[in-house]
Amino acid sequence: MTDLHWIAAGDYQLALDGTTITAKNAKGRVLKTVPAKAKKTPEYEQLNNCRIYLEQHQKECLRQVSEWFLKGLPVPVLVVSEVWPDPLWRACFENLVVCVTATGDTGLLRDVSDGHLHLADLDGEEITVPVDESGSITIPHPAIIADIADWREFAAELGVSQGVDQLFRDIYVKPDDAVSRQRAVRAYTDGRYEKAQVLIGRSRGGGFTTTMQEVSLIVVEDGVEVRISLDIDAWDPWEDGTIGELSFYQDGQSLPLEKVGPITWSEGIRMAEFVYAGRTVESAEESS
Repeated sequence: MTDLHWIAAGDYQLALDGTTITAKNAKGRVLKTVPAKAKKTPEYEQLNNCRIYLEQHQKECLRQVSEWFLKGLPVPVLVVSEVWPDPLWRACFENLVVCVTATGDTGLLRDVSDGHLHLADLDGEEITVPVDESGSITIPHPAIIADIADWREFAAELGVSQGVDQLFRDIYVKPDDAVSRQRAVRAYTDGRYEKAQVLIGRSRGGGFTTTMQEVSLIVVEDGVEVRISLDIDAWDPWEDGTIGELSFYQDGQSLPLEKVGPITWSEGIRMAEFVYAGRTVESAEESS
């Protein structure tokens, strides 16, 4: 907390630590919570407004980088360079495995300085990417990253973390046979939530578009947009909610499972697993 900027607020001092307001008393002792008296000061109101803005900005940064990631969109290096000084943007980009569009070079994005993006490859060698108007990078999905195990080990050795869940994201491989594929998309139909509102809340909290009848996600793979849909029945928030089948749609038409790409399949199963994990689990005594 030595780098915090403290402002006087009556008998206390307040500071914004990330997106958390911190207080210390007249003796300089940092308090566990902000006292009610301090919350009534105009300084607290100003900091709280700033906190709300930063939280919204943080969510928008994460949403945008996640969209580039899930839709496989090229990100201009100029954009990365411009937003890098912002710690919230940097937290989303830093340590992602990125691929340089022009050269195919792949590495962990470690820094942006001196007019270059600085990447580290699996050998620990530096790759420099000039910041210019024509350059771009992509953020590959782990389902298609070659040597994913090596990248995970490399990141673990460096002790890095990622603001966007990429390297350590759960990956689900599509079965080769039709029977197993059908079994996979129907594996969640016994899922039940005691309250439908909890089902909706968990799904939205996971970042998925959620209505009373489906949980969905848009993924773009090889330039093709696919809507992934998990059927749910959650019309009455106070009654139970149930989970149905997982489906894939392209241009409004059902996409045969054999045509679903590896990224889209993995993201669909990941979404369904997340929703299913929050279901109400009855004990053996309750179910008997």
